[in-house]
Amino acid sequence: MHRVTESIEINTPVEKVFAFIKNIEGRMRLSPSYTLLSFKKLTGGDVGVGTRFRVVLLSGGKRSEYESEVLEFVEGRRIVTRDTKGRLRLTLTLRETPNGTLLTHDEEFVIPVDVIYPVEDDKRPLWLKVLQGIISLDTASFVDREKDKRIEEIKNNLRRNLRLWLGRIKEAIESGGSGNTP
Repeated sequence: MHRVTESIEINTPVEKVFAFIKNIEGRMRLSPSYTLLSFKKLTGGDVGVGTRFRVVLLSGGKRSEYESEVLEFVEGRRIVTRDTKGRLRLTLTLRETPNGTLLTHDEEFVIPVDVIYPVEDDKRPLWLKVLQGIISLDTASFVDREKDKRIEEIKNNLRRNLRLWLGRIKEAIESGGSGNTP
């Protein structure tokens, strides 16, 4: 699992920030990383532990669909969600500050192999891939520097988008938005 964490101070009381972030669909619609195509609550009642959602989004020209569930819900303090296949876990934590609220977004995730090694990027013939793999094994080079570089690039892009997303959330909350619409 990989991880990115970012925080932002919002000049609004904790209760108002929590009211905004617990509207999961509204919050997701503010993300610069993807377009939310559909969001459906699968369980009844208010959002709380056990609440499930079906999410369909478009990112980088690819459509993704997954089911998400709320693992932890502490009113005014924390919401933890994860996709039901365990590929993504998101923790939103609120802490009161002298100026309002510190919102921390902590994300643990799996980066799919096809994202690390895009098929279109590797045009080497199979025999060359195998030969280079054998040479790497022969020289005991178990560190894949290109893979590590690509993962760090992906995480840097995610951090940049996360900062933009948190900025949009801050702006929406401080301007009095409810989180119902982007």
